[in-house]
Amino acid sequence: MNKVNCSILCLFFLCLFSTKISTQTTYFLSSISGSDNNDGLSTLSPWKTLDKINNTPLFPGDKIMFCSGQTFTGTLVIDGSGTEMDPIIIDIYGGSDRAVINGENNLCCIYLDNKQGIEIYNLELINDGGTNPNVNATQKRLGIYATAYWGIKKHLVFKNLYIHSIYPNNYQSSSEQILYAGTGIEITGFGGNTSSFDDILIEDCEITDVGNVGIIISRWINASNPPPPENTHHKNILIKDNFIHHTGGSGAVFFNVKNFLIEDNIFTWTGYHDSLVEPRQHGTGSCWWGVRCKNGILQNNEFSHVRGAADSHGAHIDIACDSVIIQYNYSFDNEGGFAEYMGSSTNCIYRYNLSINDGWRVKNMPCSNGVTDTAGVPLNNRQHGTTIWFSDFTGFQNQPKVGASNNKVYNNTIYVPPGISPRIKFEDSTHHNEIFNNLFFIDSSSSIIYDASPSAFNNEFDYNFWYGTVDATIPFGINSISGINPNLNNVGSSNAEDYRIDNLSPLFNTGRLIANNGNNDYFGGIIPSFGIPDIGFHELQQQSLSTENHLDSYLISLPFPNPVDQYLYINDALKNKYFEFYNLMGELVFSGKLKNELFLGNLKSGTYYLNLTELKKVFKIIVSH
Repeated sequence: MNKVNCSILCLFFLCLFSTKISTQTTYFLSSISGSDNNDGLSTLSPWKTLDKINNTPLFPGDKIMFCSGQTFTGTLVIDGSGTEMDPIIIDIYGGSDRAVINGENNLCCIYLDNKQGIEIYNLELINDGGTNPNVNATQKRLGIYATAYWGIKKHLVFKNLYIHSIYPNNYQSSSEQILYAGTGIEITGFGGNTSSFDDILIEDCEITDVGNVGIIISRWINASNPPPPENTHHKNILIKDNFIHHTGGSGAVFFNVKNFLIEDNIFTWTGYHDSLVEPRQHGTGSCWWGVRCKNGILQNNEFSHVRGAADSHGAHIDIACDSVIIQYNYSFDNEGGFAEYMGSSTNCIYRYNLSINDGWRVKNMPCSNGVTDTAGVPLNNRQHGTTIWFSDFTGFQNQPKVGASNNKVYNNTIYVPPGISPRIKFEDSTHHNEIFNNLFFIDSSSSIIYDASPSAFNNEFDYNFWYGTVDATIPFGINSISGINPNLNNVGSSNAEDYRIDNLSPLFNTGRLIANNGNNDYFGGIIPSFGIPDIGFHELQQQSLSTENHLDSYLISLPFPNPVDQYLYINDALKNKYFEFYNLMGELVFSGKLKNELFLGNLKSGTYYLNLTELKKVFKIIVSH
């Protein structure tokens, strides 16, 4: 072939490709008025079935439009990929009601097999395998199933989807049987080291009534194999403004994911199981957990009403995670507990969260949600509920245990209601973890139990505020406060606003300075980059200090010197105020009315607290001889 003919041929193919891009095709489907004998190119001549669109090659910029409010049966299989700039779009026309795809006992409702550049909007997905004993019970069921078998696949968007009733045939829950349970959205990588996804958005979706997990994003590996290299992790993931509830397992699960943000979601009633309503739900699972995840943030979410015999925390950091931050979240009534770090996890943080009624599960007692094994025998809880848990567990198949290390739990407010006894737990070889600036409010008839392995080492407690019955073996640290009522607005409430502090709270200006503190508290208030922060999830803003309380003069007229050797001198603004002087353990040393000075020369060196009961103000005093 001569150069001229070759050039003409290349120009022909270039023009052909360009023509396809410039003439992006929109296909229409109506299960009521459509016919597969139509051309499918307008609302007046739509196709009828999924089979027709499944056998149509798709190109970047093409659209598939389902008639609003109508139901289509089977599996939508996308034959083609788009790009980030020119995606294939799946949406509705002719109204605002979602179109329905009923998987009708197939593997999934929508199958994206090694595809990328796909955006899906405004659909309802159902895939209930039923209870027919003649149907294969060993195949899992999903709403959306996206796979990567080679290469890095870019750009998936799932928005305003309603995914529900996802169950395999005849599935029965048990303590470990989860393989064939239903999943709302599964995004996974298989095969070679480069099989993964980059750029995923799941937004404004509702996922409920599924056998197991709402969302799972995973890079599959066999438990006996080494983890995949970090450059093959799924990455750049945003999970935002979703409502995930009444899932038989966890709300969302990540395996081998990095650079992700999970924010403004509601996760509630995960690990759900009601044998009278739906026996095919698994019955245990946290709102979110991740394995081998890195550089992730979970913020401004609600984690509530989690159930299950194991784990089942609001959100927990599972095996070998690095630099995952859980902040500004509302954690309420989660059976397993509040904060959990599994083995090998490091550099992770829980901060500025509110935990209420978490960790009430009792080991070896019957499951709260009535889960049974496949023979119908009731199952018992496998773990105690925990407020904070540092674990050494790193996986199955007798893998060596490695304790979680170099993690932090700070500036959280934790309320333990009457009648429960969660644990703070350190397992074998957990080390160099820090717990500080937290408020632990333990109500009447409750306690926090300390459970630390002898081989745990260099784990630090300090600058915490303890009120209520606490295990005396906890190594409180020399700067913690105990025995003084923090005077919260309405303790016991389920409303976060009731756990704010005011300028008379003893939590004010009693914490430890933190570098890289995230800049904001639970409510979005600014945390000072210098000076002493408040204890708990709320940082009192300086502009809220009221002259009506005449506290401005007190704050600039502190007792001095501090540290003190012999005499503590009292400024005029504090004179004649009734006081109580406590030691570090909350024991009253003496009390009375303040005069010009307090003699402290007869006290042992250490940390004490001057409590001005009329003002509800506490000063930390260091006695140093």
